[in-house]
Amino acid sequence: MRHTMFTLTLLAVIGMAGLSFLITSGILDDFLPGIGEITCPNDGSLYVWTPIGTRSENFNWRCLGCGHTWIETYPEDVYIEWRKAFLEPAFVRDYTILYLRSIGYEVLPDPLKLDWTGGRETPENLVGSETYVYRAMGIIITIRYPVVLAENTIYSIRVEYSGQTLWEGRLHQRQFTVDTSTPLDMATYDYYGGVGLFVRGIYVIATDKDPLVLIGTEDYWQMLKDHTTQRASTGDFVSILISRGDFATGGYQIQLKSFAWLESDPVVFSFAANFTNPGEGVAVTEAFTNPLVLVPMGNLDAGKYVVEVHVESFTLTYDAFGKPVYTPIETLIEEVWKFEFEIQ
Repeated sequence: MRHTMFTLTLLAVIGMAGLSFLITSGILDDFLPGIGEITCPNDGSLYVWTPIGTRSENFNWRCLGCGHTWIETYPEDVYIEWRKAFLEPAFVRDYTILYLRSIGYEVLPDPLKLDWTGGRETPENLVGSETYVYRAMGIIITIRYPVVLAENTIYSIRVEYSGQTLWEGRLHQRQFTVDTSTPLDMATYDYYGGVGLFVRGIYVIATDKDPLVLIGTEDYWQMLKDHTTQRASTGDFVSILISRGDFATGGYQIQLKSFAWLESDPVVFSFAANFTNPGEGVAVTEAFTNPLVLVPMGNLDAGKYVVEVHVESFTLTYDAFGKPVYTPIETLIEEVWKFEFEIQ
């Protein structure tokens, strides 16, 4: 209400033309710091948290700064905007440490009282990803994230204290998850075995053991196709296969660049993938190909799951010096593949 009254008063004083100028210039942000944000009603802090993925989501709230708790359900559009907003690395730094302090890592000092050094340390000529490193009082916090739409940004975070790794995890849409091991470490790529078997899409495969131990056996890819399902058991070894489908030539590639296990209801397996197509003049093999990747997940708990693949597409060409040039293929809306399955 106070924001509404302030805006009406401001309009009366400067008029619509003046307000438009303040909005586009960013000056208005200094006058209305809380608009578009969910803040602590006690001290106005932006470091607020709600238990995402539980029944208390957008209901029970805690200020990670002052410790104040309150009960409120914010309008859906306000809440969704809050979750999907891009977070500056320095904010992620403090937000992460405040969160860790709230769940028992009291050895960490208050990040808002520290004199931080460091900042952007993205390697030169690296595109598509950012790295920030901050240091203060024996703490080193490293933050990496892909350059994607704000709502798809997954921050990979490592917190070191007194020379030891204290916590590793991820932050995605305001939800922290522990980063133990990533299935991408065991991801297996293939370009020929799936021809004629897998059309473009996501597949869930349920076998009695890790299918990677059987690679090279006769009819391997046909065996995987025969074990695709939307309903598996807790005793099955579950793998996820992502295929771009058949192409008449080579040169088409698939690369998974990140993975996040989001503890929500249903659980979400979120992948970010780069798809690359050969550009004009690029030499390709004259054979049918099917770019795919197999990701072993293991035994899963009973429940419902959703696989999401956030796709970025590029065209590959080469410059006069033979260096590859990846040109993004622009789309009006983000390309997201989804597949639902259940473990019983």
